This record gives sequence, C-alpha cells and structure tokens, in this order.
Amino acid sequence: MKKLIAVAVATLFAGAAFAQTGSESKVSADDLKQNQAGMLNNQTLDLGNAKGGGKSNVTAKGISQNQAGMLNNQSASIGNAKDKGSESKVTVGEIKQNQAGMLNNQKLSIGDASSGGKAKVTMGTVTQNQAGMLNNQELKIGAAANGGKSDVKLKNVSQNQAGMLNNQKANVGNAE
Repeated sequence: MKKLIAVAVATLFAGAAFAQTGSESKVSADDLKQNQAGMLNNQTLDLGNAKGGGKSNVTAKGISQNQAGMLNNQSASIGNAKDKGSESKVTVGEIKQNQAGMLNNQKLSIGDASSGGKAKVTMGTVTQNQAGMLNNQELKIGAAANGGKSDVKLKNVSQNQAGMLNNQKANVGNAE
C-alpha cells in the first residue's frame, strides 16, 4: 500500500512538472528603441514572455521609449502570460512613451494574462507624453488575471501631460 501511494504521489508531481515546462513565446518585433538621458533613470521593456504553461504570441512594430531629466521611471509590458493555463496574443501598432523633466513615472501594460486568464488584444497607435515635474502616467489595456479573460481591439489612444504634479491613469478591458 505504501508503494502504491508513493507511485501516485510521484506521478502527481511529474505531471505538475511537465505542465510547468509547456510555456511558449513567439515574438515578431520591428524598431524597438529605448533612450535615456540624465541621472538615475529606469527603463524596462518586457515583450512576449510566457511562464507556468502560458503561451504568448506577440507582433509589434515601432515601439519607442524616451526619457530625459532626473529620477524618471518608464516601463512597458506587452503580451506576457504568467501562471498555469494563461495565454496572450497581442498585435500592436505604434507605441510611444516620452518623458521630460524630473521624478516622472510612466507605465504601459498591454495584453498581460495570469492565473489562467486569456488576453487577445489588437491595437493601433498608443502615445503617452509627459513634460514637467512629479507627473504620473499609467495605461493598462487588455490585462487578464486570476481566471479572467480579455479581448480588446483599440486604435489611437493618447495621454498627454504638461506642468507639475499631474496624475493620469487609463484602464481599458481589464479582467482581474
């Protein structure tokens, strides 16, 4: 009886290990650019990742991030899939993020999926601009988490800021 239980437990863990290695990622990208000028800036671009059995299929063109100034933060997360059973298929047109000034924050999240969620996003142009000091800008499109599903088709989203101490946030088609 002890051998039978041990074999059943070993089979259970082997199946779990196999499911975790089934991740896929297919990415086609053109003209990815990141620019920084100044001091202590942070810039990340996360494109087409898959974890824990998730699948990700991303086609992107012309993605660009720019920073100038001091202590800015800029991140773009596109078409990621995390956790078991997650899928993300994203087709993106032009994406631009620009910052100038001091202590700005800019975040862009498109088509992420986690915890069994699915996201399918087709987009046109997305633009975020900031100028000034202590601004915050966030755009979240088509994310799915904790079993959620998201299917978003979107064109020509634009966020602009100028001045001081502004805050801007847009969430479109998220399921969390």
